[in-house]
Amino acid sequence: MNVLIIEDESLNAEIIVDFLQRYDPTIRIPGLLQSKEQTQIWVEENGQADLVFCDIELLDGNVFSLLKKNIITSPIIFTTAYNTFYQEAFDVNGIGYLLKPVSYERFCEAMKKFESLNSSSKNIDWSQISQLIHQNSKTYKERLIIKNAGELYILNTEKTAAILSNAGKLSAIDDHGKSHEFRYKMADLAEELDPKIFFQINRGEFINIHYIEKIEPYFGDRLCITLRNHKTKLITSAATTANFRKWLE
Repeated sequence: MNVLIIEDESLNAEIIVDFLQRYDPTIRIPGLLQSKEQTQIWVEENGQADLVFCDIELLDGNVFSLLKKNIITSPIIFTTAYNTFYQEAFDVNGIGYLLKPVSYERFCEAMKKFESLNSSSKNIDWSQISQLIHQNSKTYKERLIIKNAGELYILNTEKTAAILSNAGKLSAIDDHGKSHEFRYKMADLAEELDPKIFFQINRGEFINIHYIEKIEPYFGDRLCITLRNHKTKLITSAATTANFRKWLE
């Protein structure tokens, strides 16, 4: 088995090499790389390894800008000092996430996980596996940070009836119908809000299913939605109405 190591700190690279040799002396390590540039050149010249151990912050920056280009299609076990990149890791064929300093016990657990996945099929689609792992581990935004007159206010998303956009400014409508302005990107909210609870009914409005009070037909095969404690009615766009009906079911 060929294992590629991408690590810019020599001591950490030596630790992974030692762990691999202890775990299985027959494992080959064809490459010890320190940067995104080296990694891209190596893969283009040598092809894919069977398994990759990869740090996240390398000499020339964060590795995800490279991995999102599908340069590596092999399963990846990440080794990092940061505990904030779980979602990104499982978006790019990640099957393991080891926090430094990596213990041999945790290393062995990750290797056994790889072997278990590897033995289940000779033609594994690692991108599908990573997607399933990501779906099972993904967490969604639980709170919104509202800044008002120099003060910070935390609004839990479960108590957010809707999020509305007006001229680029976002407003969160709480469970009492009160509006709170905050800064965020609509595109990011589409990825971070729980899709079982929130639906984007048009380009600028998300609604919480638990606050829907009434749904009525609207012209153009659209729907008019009344939310609890919110006077203004919201209208689905023609492009989202069909998917909104399915989401309700």
